[in-house]
Amino acid sequence: MPSSEKLVARVTFHTRLRWLGVAFFFLAAVLLAGGVGAIATGQVGLKILPWCLLALGTSLGSFGTNDDTALALLAELGRRGQLPDAHRAEFAAEHKVRGPRISTLHDHPKAALILPTVAVLAICGAAFRVGSAWGLLS
Repeated sequence: MPSSEKLVARVTFHTRLRWLGVAFFFLAAVLLAGGVGAIATGQVGLKILPWCLLALGTSLGSFGTNDDTALALLAELGRRGQLPDAHRAEFAAEHKVRGPRISTLHDHPKAALILPTVAVLAICGAAFRVGSAWGLLS
């Protein structure tokens, strides 16, 4: 198992990276609205919908995977008695909500790095299709 200093660095990294998932989600939600609008106005068929939903789903996955990874690492630091002060309040709030289930979380650092990349690709694909449907791209 890595040292506590490395775990704290990984926690900080994943807590920051999860906010990209939030930004991706809002962007994907706008694209979904644009795609549904294009379907409703007859500018495009239903074939645009899977791209918009893929962008939305991968952005949620990006947030969730990084959040679970950060919480699993915080749980490990808590077991070691070395929970950083910067994350103590957040971990206490999550522990109150999730209770003993928080100890069942696992860190998935590779997935936590891959999902934001997949989300960017899905968002780009959806943006191209939505932009094309509205005549903004050719």
